[in-house]
Amino acid sequence: MNRARYLRLLVMSMGTSLAMIGLRLLRNVLLARILGPSERGLLALLSTLPDLISATTSGGLNSAVGYQAAQHRSMSLLLSHVLVFGCLLAGLLTLLVVALVREFGAELDVTTQLGLLAWLLLLAVPLAALKTGLLTLHNASGGVGVFNALRLMESLVPLLLFVALFWMWKDTALEAALISWLAGLSLVVLVGWMWLRRDHAVTLRWDRAGQTELLRYGVRSHPDLLFQQLMTRSDYLFIGALLGSTALGHYAMASAAAELLHIVPEAVTTPLMKRLLQQDSDMKRLTPLALRLTATAMLGACLGMVLVGEWLIVTLFGIAYQPAYPALLALLPGVFGLCYASILRLDLLGKNRPGTVSLLMGGGALLNLALNLILIPRYGIVGAAAASSTAYLGVTLAMLVMYCRLSGVALWQTLIILPSDLLPMRQMLLGKSA
Repeated sequence: MNRARYLRLLVMSMGTSLAMIGLRLLRNVLLARILGPSERGLLALLSTLPDLISATTSGGLNSAVGYQAAQHRSMSLLLSHVLVFGCLLAGLLTLLVVALVREFGAELDVTTQLGLLAWLLLLAVPLAALKTGLLTLHNASGGVGVFNALRLMESLVPLLLFVALFWMWKDTALEAALISWLAGLSLVVLVGWMWLRRDHAVTLRWDRAGQTELLRYGVRSHPDLLFQQLMTRSDYLFIGALLGSTALGHYAMASAAAELLHIVPEAVTTPLMKRLLQQDSDMKRLTPLALRLTATAMLGACLGMVLVGEWLIVTLFGIAYQPAYPALLALLPGVFGLCYASILRLDLLGKNRPGTVSLLMGGGALLNLALNLILIPRYGIVGAAAASSTAYLGVTLAMLVMYCRLSGVALWQTLIILPSDLLPMRQMLLGKSA
């Protein structure tokens, strides 16, 4: 990657990330103040379920197509894989799950809270699976600019639509939020599809040998995505079932505030995704530097959130969401750990270790489930946050140890950035040693 292109992509990704922070924050403020904790909790639950359901059927979809796209495999083959194993199977599983839950789980709190809104998942799940697949294909194939544009659209469109719909239908705020969310997903899918056809020759086809290769990689990485979703989203299901929608609304605000910080590692990994998956000769130097840079930025962001988090929650979302602040504090250590995991995961996948990543994620998911069962009844949403942080940190530490063993990089080289790193970082950005 030459100097001008790398710098342009890095600046573009950072600018996109900052814009997304502002848009997400504004949308969260509007949703929190207009919907209130209870309806905000229902919206959070509905927007969480598509990722959980699609992860069950994807067969390691994103890992497989991302890895193959970085190796310049046929886009037609990869897109066919996304449609069949991402959209079709996810839609069928959604239909089965919704029908079974409404038939045999009608007395569950989650079922009562969702009501007929659960049928919206029949549209939301395939859309979410296709959106994620398209984003992965664009970024892994080197389309960083398109990837950033789609992510920005994903944040902007639901905000603008919600404002317009709420202005017209002030008595149906939850419905306006749901429509704007689904319309935003649909538009991102449509534009992402059009841009993919513009940049690549796409003719859907089924190649048994190619699909078999994708499935083999996907089978090894499938548990990774599934466990990842369980680890990061199962707390929503536990809180909704055990504590109700109001507590879920408080927790959703704490998670939303914490997830704003995820944009820091996303800005670093976006322009590097293709290189991390390809594992070129410079990765032994690039990955540790990316880890140190991201960790330093995340440490500052987490400390800043500790200092101003309560004021921000009360000022922006309202006094009704003040109970979210203790949960936010408990989430921050895990968020800091995830800044490492997002980079380490891609590096390990690039080293063709999807099975190892899956095992580590599985251990973290089991730990998270066990801790949720123990801590939520005793400590409420703070217990859920503590369970998540513990699981995130455990997985991150295991990934870090595995990475250091495979790459031969010393553990201290992956920690906080030092003044002595500034010159090598400048040289890498300017491409002097490439």
